[in-house]
Amino acid sequence: MAEEERTVPAALLARPDLPEHLTFAWDAFWDLSNDRALGFGVVGPIPWSSIDRYAGRVGVSDPEEFERLVRLIRAMDAVWRERMREEMKAADNP
Repeated sequence: MAEEERTVPAALLARPDLPEHLTFAWDAFWDLSNDRALGFGVVGPIPWSSIDRYAGRVGVSDPEEFERLVRLIRAMDAVWRERMREEMKAADNP
């Protein structure tokens, strides 16, 4: 964007650097985000079964690694869902 002399969004400039050891979980979170249930103004969590299938697909077979992945995705998901709730509430109450 900078090379094209376009304005870089402030959120992109302020984004924190993600430690390399967390990039797998970050990518998994975004890959799995489409598996959540949506409807009637409710954003559901990413299902455990989706995390389990994803882990099997990408070769996470160690039980401790799997549990760590589940904890990380659930933590990110909780923050993301709270943000969505706040945005929906703000949109309903301008």
